[in-house]
Amino acid sequence: MMWHHHPRLVDLLAGEYALGTLQGGARRRFEKLLARRPDLAEAVARWNERMAPVLLALPPQTPAPGTWRAIEQRLGLQAPAAPMAWWRRLLQPAPAGALELGLLVGVMLPSLWQAQHGVPDTPASTQLPESYVGVLGLADGRPGLVVSSLRQGRTVDIKRVAAVPVPPGQVLYLWSLDASGQASPVAPLPQGPFVHLQLGAPAETVFAKAVELAVSLERKDASPQAPSGAYVYRGLCGKLWRVP
Repeated sequence: MMWHHHPRLVDLLAGEYALGTLQGGARRRFEKLLARRPDLAEAVARWNERMAPVLLALPPQTPAPGTWRAIEQRLGLQAPAAPMAWWRRLLQPAPAGALELGLLVGVMLPSLWQAQHGVPDTPASTQLPESYVGVLGLADGRPGLVVSSLRQGRTVDIKRVAAVPVPPGQVLYLWSLDASGQASPVAPLPQGPFVHLQLGAPAETVFAKAVELAVSLERKDASPQAPSGAYVYRGLCGKLWRVP
């Protein structure tokens, strides 16, 4: 039996991948299969959620000088223009490692959800209804949008953490990205710090294959089938229920 057909081994490798201890050829083979197997992406997302409380308890650390430069060199980026330039690569509409943001979102998700809903940080308050939740970042790495919907609901709540300029004649447009980075249109977003979007089908249908959510700028009244430019927000889409 191939390793990726063995649930226990898949879970162990997903944990090592999320933690960063899966290295060399094993990591490359895992990432190659990750692009074609949504179940692997879900396994990594589950590990990110498990590790989030531990990571939140760690004290902040200041990176040593040259850390960002070393990261950019490891990623093979050319002529970095700024310390956070590697984030901009993740905001392009072309497929780009859906889970490179996974660990960050796993850390941010619990605290941002509690901030959005005013829920105290207690064990009892973590029992949320089955939902899709996305934390979308800006190009400089700051959180930009919190997107959430009940699993069987038709309403999407969008909380704007940081705004981006929207030129006249354009709107912000929400996309669902699968494990390969393929974008599917969802709907234009209303403007405002906390708004609601009505779906034409249950969230379970619209976001079934989503491992990421992204937002681009599109022409008003258009019905785009693919993003016309770079994403202005992008981040992991989490499923807040026990995945078999």
